[in-house]
Amino acid sequence: MGGTGSKIAVISVNVHDMDQAVAFYTDTLGFAVRSDRGAPYFVELVNDGPRLVLQLAERPAKADYPSGACIMINLGVADVRAELSRLRESGAELLHDSLQESPVGPYFAVADPSGNVIELIQFSE
Repeated sequence: MGGTGSKIAVISVNVHDMDQAVAFYTDTLGFAVRSDRGAPYFVELVNDGPRLVLQLAERPAKADYPSGACIMINLGVADVRAELSRLRESGAELLHDSLQESPVGPYFAVADPSGNVIELIQFSE
């Protein structure tokens, strides 16, 4: 990583409706709220890694996934087939109807209520 010693410290996810976003990230994806003292502008989620913060924005995202360049969050899961079924039943906005193959393992993508892309992947051994 260059000579700057840079590392990712915070991942900020811009969301246009904080209540919808918190419900999606907690109820649907299984995160917990670490701190909501900055609500409704900032809500920090529990994450084993860089800080994960939901940040209020004026409007939803318009990602051109998978063709356009964008930053995505990838969540490693133990059973991607079960997660696909669970999220389909939850009514989440799936961006793939079936599992996709990649060199590192099967995955699928879902959009959060603001249009941000989340990929869930089961890494191959």
